[in-house]
Amino acid sequence: MKKPICKLSKSDLRDKLEELASIVSSPQYLCAKCGRAANKKRNLCKSIEI
Repeated sequence: MKKPICKLSKSDLRDKLEELASIVSSPQYLCAKCGRAANKKRNLCKSIEI
């Protein structure tokens, strides 16, 4: 994904559901702004390690 999942609209999330599932499968990071989780720091806008 080119931009962080924090910046995706709901329709973008629905369209990229398979790719999103792999990004959030084993979360290591949490976005301090919106609370979304991801397995790589680059997938979030304000990531903190969990």
